[in-house]
Amino acid sequence: MKKIFLPLLFICLIGSASFAQNRPRGNKDLKPMQRIEQWEKMKLMEALDLDEESSVRFFARRRDNQMKVREILDQRDAAMNELENEIKNGSQSGDAFYKERVNNLIALEAKITSERENFLKSLGDILNPKQIAKLIVFESKFRREVRETLMRRGQGPGKN
Repeated sequence: MKKIFLPLLFICLIGSASFAQNRPRGNKDLKPMQRIEQWEKMKLMEALDLDEESSVRFFARRRDNQMKVREILDQRDAAMNELENEIKNGSQSGDAFYKERVNNLIALEAKITSERENFLKSLGDILNPKQIAKLIVFESKFRREVRETLMRRGQGPGKN
């Protein structure tokens, strides 16, 4: 019995060790943005203290909202690039052209704000008012922390 058990145990140990070496460790294989999003999600779940059902509903609604906002941001970026190219090329476009482009950008910014407002108002069936307030504060603090961390990393060693 011992003659069979020891080799079998040895094979299992070797197999599990080699599997562990080939398996991706943690989040190292994820893109930096995905890692930040996972970190944000984890901290957000902790801050809002949601049960499982509420968490699923909240993150599904949040994902839908983020997709809508990304679409508007893409439109804004395209409009901004078009305006930048127009300015860079030294076009002789008139005031009406620039006024229209600026008004378009203002409308897109308003649309982003409106989507954000609609999202927060829609959370009333999932979150209580205190949790919505926590969400607003969390998102602001999280963005600031990420921005500060990125700025510190961009400075490099010895540039403090």
